[in-house]
Amino acid sequence: MVRTLSFIIIIFLTQQLHSDSTDNKTIGYQLKNIEKGWNRLELDDELLMGMSSINTFIKVKLVNKSKDTLEIPYVIESSKQLDSTIRIPVEIVNKTIKDGKKYYTLIADSTQIISNLEFSFSSRNSLGKASLEGSNNQKEWFMISDSLLLGERQNSHQKISSKTIYDLQTLYLFYRLSLEDTKSKLESVFYEKTFSANPKYKKLNVNQLKYRTDKDKKRTIYRFSLNGRLPIHYLMLDIQNKFDYNRTVNLFGLVDSTKTRKGTKHNYKLIETFQLNSMDSTNYVFSFPEHYEHYKIVILNGNDPPLKIGRLTAYRHEYILKARFDDEGDAFIKIRNSGSFPYYDIDKFKSRIPTDMNEMKLGDKLELEISKAEIEPLITNKLWLWLVMMLAVIVIGYFSLKMLNEEKKK
Repeated sequence: MVRTLSFIIIIFLTQQLHSDSTDNKTIGYQLKNIEKGWNRLELDDELLMGMSSINTFIKVKLVNKSKDTLEIPYVIESSKQLDSTIRIPVEIVNKTIKDGKKYYTLIADSTQIISNLEFSFSSRNSLGKASLEGSNNQKEWFMISDSLLLGERQNSHQKISSKTIYDLQTLYLFYRLSLEDTKSKLESVFYEKTFSANPKYKKLNVNQLKYRTDKDKKRTIYRFSLNGRLPIHYLMLDIQNKFDYNRTVNLFGLVDSTKTRKGTKHNYKLIETFQLNSMDSTNYVFSFPEHYEHYKIVILNGNDPPLKIGRLTAYRHEYILKARFDDEGDAFIKIRNSGSFPYYDIDKFKSRIPTDMNEMKLGDKLELEISKAEIEPLITNKLWLWLVMMLAVIVIGYFSLKMLNEEKKK
């Protein structure tokens, strides 16, 4: 008993200690065609296959001319998130001066929630206090903000520019802007309107579709695989049966396989549950982030005849990585199967990222070392590791003393 327990504890601790020093290899690629400023990179299948999820470890690095290695903040956008944004002009319908202030009445689309207003002034060296009100009838006005600072001022030491009001989230037909600077003239006003665009998909290579019907459990099981670990975001099923049907379907992804005495056991994870209905479209949209190579579709037949899938077509979203390089040098991207996904401030300002930018290219494949700070063993706290070791010693000691006492009694 003591030997068995000791052996289990030693194996457990060895695995945790070993996790501190292993799995420190990562796949890297050189980044080519980089320009100073904003750059974008489409994540292809080869890159995605190296990750267990789109939310896994990715780092972009730049080695500048001083041989310093800089971490480059980035964001990843999928084609599902890509929307079209246009600037719509706001009409200036009236202008008055009263009590030393200049008032402008603006008319906007009352059916569109306005999140920001961008103002353009005639003078480039005027900065003053302003307030903004909203109304739907020009009789009753509601204060939106009375502590605005609008305009632009520049001298030999600094430049101050404040021409856009963000995070309004208002729905009015009329707006009234008041300016304390009566010398500056308001020339134009715009707001942005976002249109949701149909997502772009990349077709995946689906390998041989195999199936079998389990009559005892009244279900049909289809298995198929991709060229590597990739997500599925859009699935088209060609059902060949001509009769009406309504079936519950479960989509699984293969996590791993273990060898047993009875053979290989496949461990699947349930990803999605959906309905197959003859009255509806057999095209299905998914949003799970995990990547799998082998998939399984289980159709619950009940007492009805099995359904026959003649053809299965799978797609994934396009993923675009956007990064800004403020320095010149040699850049590379590195990915890892597991690890924490880094978050940067840039993620909170996606709306300010320009749409037009340089297109980066993947270069040669690299083998890179990950720093200790990027390695995440199961037990990262050394104090916790020592506590586990002390507990193991106490448990082993307790059972050893217990066995000695039993031997003495005999």
